Amino acid sequence: MPRRPRNDEPGAWHHVFNRGIARRTVFESERDIRKFLSLFARCARAGRLEIHAYCVLTTHFHFLVRSPCGDISSAMQWIQNQYVRWFNRGRRRDGPLLRGRFGSKRAESLTYRRHLVRYIDFNSVGA
Repeated sequence: MPRRPRNDEPGAWHHVFNRGIARRTVFESERDIRKFLSLFARCARAGRLEIHAYCVLTTHFHFLVRSPCGDISSAMQWIQNQYVRWFNRGRRRDGPLLRGRFGSKRAESLTYRRHLVRYIDFNSVGA
């Protein structure tokens, strides 16, 4: 069954998330988190993503991003691929780390985006 295309267009807001495979740890140290965030920062500096809120926990992550050029899929694919390769290489392991393709939900209304920012901010508090 083919994947449904993402509803991404220039200027669209998205709640982007992913989890470790079998709910395993994805970020084992502060260094891992810094590396992951630096990859997001590279995409932001290149103008591919705008990051408005984020939460990185040991087993998963959430981001509220805006896609200025409608290129969220390739940006997220690059970020996740680079991180997993770096993570595996540093630990001399192989295989998947994340559940696969990232999840995203379109955040069209301002009310929903405000709710989402609160959810992302309090996600780490609940954990």
